[in-house]
Amino acid sequence: MPAVSVIIAALDAHDTLGAAIDSVLRQDFSDFEIVIAPDEPADYSAFAARDPRIRILAGVPAPTGPGPARNRALAAAQGAWIALLDADDLWSRTYLGALVRAATPVGAAFGRTSVLQENDRELRSIPPENYRGRANFQVFARAFASFHGIARRTPDRCWRDLFAEDVLFDMETLSLAGGEVPYVPEAVYTLRPSAKSATRSASFIDNIGRHYQTIVERITDGRTMIGPTHRLEAVAVFESWAAMNASFLKASAATPGLKYQNYIFSLKL
Repeated sequence: MPAVSVIIAALDAHDTLGAAIDSVLRQDFSDFEIVIAPDEPADYSAFAARDPRIRILAGVPAPTGPGPARNRALAAAQGAWIALLDADDLWSRTYLGALVRAATPVGAAFGRTSVLQENDRELRSIPPENYRGRANFQVFARAFASFHGIARRTPDRCWRDLFAEDVLFDMETLSLAGGEVPYVPEAVYTLRPSAKSATRSASFIDNIGRHYQTIVERITDGRTMIGPTHRLEAVAVFESWAAMNASFLKASAATPGLKYQNYIFSLKL
């Protein structure tokens, strides 16, 4: 059995998936499997030839969304630890090894996210590069982008069929581990800009506030795995993200073509 299952959902990802896989295969930690769930009928089987630790699941007739796709990979996964990688993103070479070592005593750990510009230079860091505290809800509240890590596999974990389901999953991980876990700055998740990303679509930007409210209601009603002692903090995270989105919508109306991450960078948070 592998120690870590790397979960990748793939949709229209043939151009980027190879680089994502290669960043995993270059890890200085080798006890892992990569489980890829195509969220479309397209054939991804050729990627399995890169390494015997790669498994490609069967495609589906039509896209189901990232949450259900990741859950199909999770159902097939065999590892004691779960790590998420999007098909157009990358990991630093030390990502898995550093996170496994840090997470083992408590059940979870998070790495740094490097948000790239179109020219592949870093635009912003989550949390800021000089941060040396713990991963907690306060870090999430100012992230405004993916802030991932590794989690010990537990029963009934899943991604919801919602926008921002990855953020909710990661905050559930944080709550299950006590609300504060190790932060490992040398474990870098590189978030690459993609014109195909759902988060760049007009419908996503216009409707994300409503989706955040749905998540807030679920957290408040106890319909997530965020415990009672952490619910107010978790709600504050989504309220912070909703406020940032509203601020961006106002700014983008005055400046057509403004990009969300560039706007956040301009605020010098």
